[in-house]
Amino acid sequence: MVDLLRYCPKIASKAAAGQIVYDLNFTIAVGNTDWNIDLVVGSAPLDMVPPKPKVAIVKTPPALVQIAIEIKSVMTEHHKAVKNRKRDFEAHHAHVHQYNQNSIAAGVLILNASPKFKSPLRPNETIHKNPNDLVIHCLNEFRGVSSSGGNIGASGLDARGAVVLNCDNIILPGTCYVTAKPAPVVGDPIHYDAFIQKICDLYTARFP
Repeated sequence: MVDLLRYCPKIASKAAAGQIVYDLNFTIAVGNTDWNIDLVVGSAPLDMVPPKPKVAIVKTPPALVQIAIEIKSVMTEHHKAVKNRKRDFEAHHAHVHQYNQNSIAAGVLILNASPKFKSPLRPNETIHKNPNDLVIHCLNEFRGVSSSGGNIGASGLDARGAVVLNCDNIILPGTCYVTAKPAPVVGDPIHYDAFIQKICDLYTARFP
């Protein structure tokens, strides 16, 4: 949310004017189906109190969701987990677009590149053989998630980004971002910077 406010003038100006709000773990209901979404941005409710000075954006349930961002991670068991994450993203964009075709369905995939990982569900550490190859495999799978191409009414994610971490879940202060390959680098359409810019461009065009 901080990055969208910092790098998207349209979102920042509408937030400062109290026209849009954000919320976390927000549930969108379509028919008899509910879908919980990690981060949503949308139009402010009619009874909302105007934002206080220096408040960049108010946190409250939006009247209409305009941006819906799903965040999923693959920390271990990469081959198995990424298949589930792909299904999650496909279901996410389908639900969001059924809710409102203009709403921006976005997804972020967080990948672990650590050579080992201590799962809270297992007594021993899991050793990741060739972690770079695992990251490349997951990124390729993520690129295979349906994309709308930014076209209203088209099926697929409107924006997607991938972030790579080195996290063993043992020495937590040692957790860090991986910015060199195999992580997406600047210029890659799923690089985080491109993800933020894509959402900004779509939002500016769809919700002027």
